[in-house]
Amino acid sequence: MTEQPLAPAPTPQATPVAVPLTVREISADEAVETLLELGGSFLQTPAWGRAKAGWQRTHLGWFDATGARVGAGLVLSRTIPRLSRSYAYLPEGPGLPWDVVADDPAAWLDPLVAWAKANKAFALRLGYPVVSRIWDREPVKKQVVDNGLLSFKSLPTAVDNPAARTLEAWLDRNRWLPLGADGVAVGQPRLLCIVDLRGRSEAELLKGMNQQWRRNVKKAEKAGVQVRAVGPEGLDTFHDLYVESAQRDNFLPRPKAYFDVMARSFASDGEGPVSARFYEAHVDGDVLASALMIRFGRTFSYLYGGSTERNRDARASNALQWQAMRDAAAAGCEAYDFRGFNTSLGATSPLTGLLLFKLGAGADVVEMVGERELVISRFWHLAFEKAMAARIAINKRRKAARASADAADI
Repeated sequence: MTEQPLAPAPTPQATPVAVPLTVREISADEAVETLLELGGSFLQTPAWGRAKAGWQRTHLGWFDATGARVGAGLVLSRTIPRLSRSYAYLPEGPGLPWDVVADDPAAWLDPLVAWAKANKAFALRLGYPVVSRIWDREPVKKQVVDNGLLSFKSLPTAVDNPAARTLEAWLDRNRWLPLGADGVAVGQPRLLCIVDLRGRSEAELLKGMNQQWRRNVKKAEKAGVQVRAVGPEGLDTFHDLYVESAQRDNFLPRPKAYFDVMARSFASDGEGPVSARFYEAHVDGDVLASALMIRFGRTFSYLYGGSTERNRDARASNALQWQAMRDAAAAGCEAYDFRGFNTSLGATSPLTGLLLFKLGAGADVVEMVGERELVISRFWHLAFEKAMAARIAINKRRKAARASADAADI
């Protein structure tokens, strides 16, 4: 068993929320303030909104009957060409006191639906950031190695959150349809790998890794691997290594421009509560591994990474992740988020090895309630789906390449 399983964190809520609740637009600064109070996702920040080209962004606040702001969310909207109807999406959001929300979901979600209807949204999609279940890493690793990636969900859980069961039952009754099934990635991942940092020393974090990981950390030290954090100037090196990894592991890489926009969007916030950095692991200046990391509030997230075949015995990727994990703990973060994986990949996929890499670092498997969609207008929703299908087909023809089964990641 994991020594300290990552349990759903209690939402800091000083006073009871007075109903009825209302939803209205707020400033970006107000949104960040509330998201930090509630432990919201970096995907709900203004920086993420700036990074998503082609989407309009609106920051919303939830207000109780006393006028107190008790929640916040980033709505990304995509409009049907030449029409005013839009698709509204809150990735891993909104930031709400979800333990309270589960007691009366209608009080919190109905005002959001009303706002969406008033703003001519034909569908509303939320990535409910509520921990549903947690599996300890050791039995998951054994099951994946012995019987394949798909089978681990039959294992007993370390945590089964009753608030998530209550919320899911209400969502089912009110036609919030789940997107994806059994871990299949649609939008943001439902299954995450997270290292619990709370109250743990560096020695305890190292002990939480498997034997191979600890050996690789020592090998990296003996090989003279150094790790540094750099800003947007690390983009070129990162993307070269990322593309090399894509060719080696047979997935379709994102273009450099995607990461350029993301790095600049987060870098504009400087050393504030949300920031992005490229971590580089090098030996005498030769960069062997690079990764894009984002910190927001109490969570430090690993988004994308790449490595080279050169000097693989130096174990640069292990050194990079270990340094980032230590930096996260030193900064007071409570979780190191390795992000997600997709159970539809099967045990033969190269990305199964990536899952085992994350689990070996001490991460547990955390399932979120995940993405749900409420269709407000079936007519416009169907029109949007047809338009998006045509766009995807055009893009595939242009790329003339096979997309990875993991392409629905961030």
